[in-house]
Amino acid sequence: MIDWMGLLQNALWIVGLAVVVAGFSYADWRRSLRSPRPSLKTALGSAGFQAVAGLGMLLFCAGLALGSNRPWEMAAWALLGLLFAGLAVRSWRAARGRP
Repeated sequence: MIDWMGLLQNALWIVGLAVVVAGFSYADWRRSLRSPRPSLKTALGSAGFQAVAGLGMLLFCAGLALGSNRPWEMAAWALLGLLFAGLAVRSWRAARGRP
């Protein structure tokens, strides 16, 4: 029998890290198209990448929070996830030109 909760927990953190890696790859590709080529630090500091990275890390934290056995550990992962959600929203708004 399939453990659906275990599948969900592991799928969340794997997808979260995949989103971060895909965002990194996309930022590096966009950087390679520009002339003169900006530094990688500049590309990764852009609001667009920060929004994607925040979303990916939110998914990562959600997967680890669901897989936690101790309440304090679940609360710590949930708090970290909320901080990443705030980063994602703030960066997304900055990328869209909103204050």
